[in-house]
Amino acid sequence: MKKYTFALSFLLVVLILTLTQSFSGDQHGTKSPTGAPAGHTGSPGDVKNCTVCHGGTATPVTGILTSNVPPTGYLAGETYDFTVALSGAGRKGFQASPQNVAGALLGTLIAGQGNQVVGFNKYVTHTAASNAATATWNFQWTAPTTPGTGDVTMYIAGVISQPNVRLSSLLLNENYNVGIDEREAGVARIYPNPGSGSLFLDMNLKNQGLLKAEVYTLSGQKANFSLEQQIQEGSSNISLNHNLSPGTYILRLSTPDGQSNRKLVVL
Repeated sequence: MKKYTFALSFLLVVLILTLTQSFSGDQHGTKSPTGAPAGHTGSPGDVKNCTVCHGGTATPVTGILTSNVPPTGYLAGETYDFTVALSGAGRKGFQASPQNVAGALLGTLIAGQGNQVVGFNKYVTHTAASNAATATWNFQWTAPTTPGTGDVTMYIAGVISQPNVRLSSLLLNENYNVGIDEREAGVARIYPNPGSGSLFLDMNLKNQGLLKAEVYTLSGQKANFSLEQQIQEGSSNISLNHNLSPGTYILRLSTPDGQSNRKLVVL
């Protein structure tokens, strides 16, 4: 009986040690080899990062997260590619999330090979820690479908063995411009956009002539707004007052320097 009890106790100890090792990793591992628990990107909304489990001090870095979002910004409803790259010795993992400063999820995450979406689809994380010298994961993000969301930040926390935690982020600005044949047309800035009531155009024209502004709905119908005004070359500021209902429109501008279509969001 004593031998049986000893053998059972020994097996129980081995089982506990095995489970502890599998969930905690070793000195060259990660404590979450099959994916980080939700809410640890280090964003202002999450507050927590991977040091909660791995210890040490998180180091801000750049270059571990890249994307094909153009410098001009994302377009509402478009899908973009993101790549995570972590280099160094030991097992590696990550967690990323697109949020605003309040921590709200913005847009939609789409997992790729070797990663998964967790936490009510708010986070993307590895499915298996990697021992590669440079571990990479690819995932996608679909921008919010409603124009006017504004800036989105993709926050990321990465672990390279323990306790080497890296924090980074990418600021994703929204692009309100539309039209693949759009020319500068001397329009430097349109603001506030999103906005309501009044709209201002900062112009920098090479030629003097007629400025014509028209507004269309996204379905192509002309809205109850138009403007025709003579304008001089050089810098100027034009005020446009309108009574447009809240929604998304296309502002079509014709100037002496060319034509431009801009996405206009009325609040």
